[in-house]
Amino acid sequence: MNEKLIDLISQYSESIIYSALLFILVLIEIWIINRGSAFLKRKVDSLPLIDFKLKSIKLLNESKQRITIKAMITIIKIVLLLIVIYVSLILLLKLFPGTESIINNLIKLIYQPLQIAFKSFVDYLPKLFSVVIVVFIFHYIKMFVKSLFHEIQMGQISIAGIEPQSARITRSIIIFILNVLMLILIIPNFPGYNSLAFNGIAAFVGLLITIGGSSVIANYMAGIVISYMNPCSKGDIVQIGDTTGEVIEFSMFAIKVNTPKLVQVSIPNTNVLSSHFINYNGGTDNFRTILNTTVSLGYDVSFEKANELLIEAAKATKYVDLSPAPFVMQKKLDDFYVVYELNAYTSSVNKMFSIYSEMHKNILIVFNEAGIEILSPHYEERPK
Repeated sequence: MNEKLIDLISQYSESIIYSALLFILVLIEIWIINRGSAFLKRKVDSLPLIDFKLKSIKLLNESKQRITIKAMITIIKIVLLLIVIYVSLILLLKLFPGTESIINNLIKLIYQPLQIAFKSFVDYLPKLFSVVIVVFIFHYIKMFVKSLFHEIQMGQISIAGIEPQSARITRSIIIFILNVLMLILIIPNFPGYNSLAFNGIAAFVGLLITIGGSSVIANYMAGIVISYMNPCSKGDIVQIGDTTGEVIEFSMFAIKVNTPKLVQVSIPNTNVLSSHFINYNGGTDNFRTILNTTVSLGYDVSFEKANELLIEAAKATKYVDLSPAPFVMQKKLDDFYVVYELNAYTSSVNKMFSIYSEMHKNILIVFNEAGIEILSPHYEERPK
């Protein structure tokens, strides 16, 4: 038994020595790879990096870039370790006879998938070329559309039916249509287009849009209609339904209004489209509006005196325009009193709420000083 063992050892002594040397070499390679990975990661910490931006959008800050680089180093290290172990295992088996089948299986384990992947890639190249050509063409078409509508928006080019204020939304619609057409052309060239998995994902996405996206799509379509209506701009004082305030944001899904109580209200575009919309700024910077309020006075007060006091109260109010002058209308002859309506122009529409407050205060002051009782006040407002 000992003689057989000795013969076996002497027969494979050279292979055993080479195996030991190979094992030591593998350990050295693993040590070098690990030390090299640690060294590179330390160098990454001292690299002078800057934030990676795409135009004005910050994609990666310094810390995220360091994390990404370190993750790539770790992936490369793992790949190198696997290659070293795989190649060393094949070399080790080659040192001993009778292991050819195992070596062939190990080689096939890696070679066959790589061969299939490479062949699939080569077969897909014509479709990939078609995708690149389509994307390239649509990219330059979209650049032309953006440039054209930018000139329209700036007033440099005039096209019948397209106003400068609606150029932005028209451009967005055309770009969206172009993107949809591009996807229709390139999706059939995607790998696995006719597979059950691809069809299942497409059906699932369509179901999600049908169930959960109906309100989003409705608000977006309403936003398009409102954009073409151009009912207001940022900073305008508006009344939408029962909400009155200053427009602070106008998007494709909602309008945000800041009320006089400093409460921010988001109104979905579908609600905006179905409600009455009053813009006290009239959509222009130099627009005037008429502020009006009504007071009820007894028949014992002459209309000349009532008009005089009401106009005096209006002229004493800050931000009320003196030209055109305030005026009074006898609005109603009731059983016991006359309803007078005071009308006053103002160019400071954004201060409308404080103007009303001061005007009402001045009305109380002048009538109290004149000893005249106000019977039944009613307040309302209307744009010019």
